[in-house]
Amino acid sequence: MTYEEAQQKALTVEWKTTLCNQGESCWCRIIEPKDSIVWGQNNEEYYIVGSGSIPQFEAEYLVELHNRNL
Repeated sequence: MTYEEAQQKALTVEWKTTLCNQGESCWCRIIEPKDSIVWGQNNEEYYIVGSGSIPQFEAEYLVELHNRNL
């Protein structure tokens, strides 16, 4: 699967928030598909929003909106 295909697939599946490597006390959250999407020759996991890019409140809000609209 290419990166572009992973992007398109991610729009059609449920998302979840997860902790970064700093743990629960960190201000940020990662947004990723509930079921991993693997892409590329190195079998990389696709993330909607990576670590350090979005605060917890906004991440949880966006995930709720996305999942509700599927």
